[in-house]
Amino acid sequence: MDLPRSAVLPLLVIFAFSPASTAAQSTTTPAEGWNVPTGEIQQRIRGWRRQSSELQQKISALPNVVEANVSMPVLFGVGIKNISPNFGDPRDGGTRTHIGEDIMAVKGTPVVSPTAAVVLRTGVGSGQGNYVTTANPGGETFVYMHLDRFGEGIAEGAVLEQGSLIGYVGNTGNASGGAAHLHLEIHTSSGVATDPFPRLTAEFTPAQKMSYLANIFGQTTDPVALSEFLVSNFRSTFIAARSAGIVLPPLITGALDTVSVSPSAGGAGASLPEGDLTQGSSGTAVVNLQTFLIAKASGSAAARLAGAGATGYFGPITQAALVEYQSAAGISPASGYYGPSTRALVENTPAVQTTPIPIPQQTPPILAVGTPATNTGVLALTRDLSLGVNGEDVRALQKFLNAKGYTVAQEGAGSLGNETTYFGPATKAAVIKFQLARAITPAAGYVGLITRGILAIG
Repeated sequence: MDLPRSAVLPLLVIFAFSPASTAAQSTTTPAEGWNVPTGEIQQRIRGWRRQSSELQQKISALPNVVEANVSMPVLFGVGIKNISPNFGDPRDGGTRTHIGEDIMAVKGTPVVSPTAAVVLRTGVGSGQGNYVTTANPGGETFVYMHLDRFGEGIAEGAVLEQGSLIGYVGNTGNASGGAAHLHLEIHTSSGVATDPFPRLTAEFTPAQKMSYLANIFGQTTDPVALSEFLVSNFRSTFIAARSAGIVLPPLITGALDTVSVSPSAGGAGASLPEGDLTQGSSGTAVVNLQTFLIAKASGSAAARLAGAGATGYFGPITQAALVEYQSAAGISPASGYYGPSTRALVENTPAVQTTPIPIPQQTPPILAVGTPATNTGVLALTRDLSLGVNGEDVRALQKFLNAKGYTVAQEGAGSLGNETTYFGPATKAAVIKFQLARAITPAAGYVGLITRGILAIG
């Protein structure tokens, strides 16, 4: 039986700082963003926490216990189901190591502190871009990189509450020119970076988000512009909160009445994005594409997107819905990339056509858990799979990979006809081969929403 991440948090806290949890790091290997060895990063962080007696006094007032459940720091548009682990991933051909969690989000979205904290340092680095470092409960240090701009009032020594503004999502530093995202790091009291992903298990409630946002409006230099930006990108979030009886900040209420709704993408090509879109894209163009995919109702992935709403952020849910639509429309490859072939079909789809496009009859049957590996069709998984997981769905995954030529093992356990229920290093390596072949990024060997979507269409 698969357990949610929150169910194993006590164990994660116990082992979070063990050598195994930091095996991907080397004190001499440069870290992505920092451009210096991780050993030097540890020294810097320890030094920042000892800058002055006044700062140490503020830090000492923080709780002594590490907060096991870390809430999503990006305030809107991203949930814990929209992220996948990327800690320890190689960067620049393996010359640097990724020591944080990249959270793709709409540029300009507020980033808030998930815990009580004290600002240790703000700065601008060639790799980090605009970054903020905070002291957090239990002696931990959080680092927020690639910010578009700092939060108003953020300076060394500032005392933060949970939900206090840190900055705004951006793509500064070595993320310049790429997709906007927050790079989040969590370091132990000794400065060692640990994987944030297993602890990002909570989300702020809609009421909390509205409360935090009201405070942010009191800080920002242009609250009207911020309210219009938020409503343009996350209208469905505010409408849902209002429908639930949650009081919205007055600026949001006003913006809902004055900011025009993005044109419907029900099939009119002129209202759909003209350029290419991929995971990490954001803005009105993505809203239009999402609205189109929801209207087409091609299957279960479109239904999940409808539940999330047209947020304006192109994440795993949007990609899965696009893959589903492309498969139904006969677009090959059905990669979840909105490029020329998909755009041409969308632009020529009549606005009145909102019924699903039938999937071609030659689509092979689904490879169900436990069926023979000779069925090389597609694989439907009902949960994410990763290193250490056990179950018959792992055996089905191994059979699928072996049958498709992404061999788990040449002989013995995991080989063709000897598939097992354990997801070990050999299975992970085979998954990575599959992900690389299908242009799934990051190709980390984690079978999450995107990979499951591709597996489900073969």
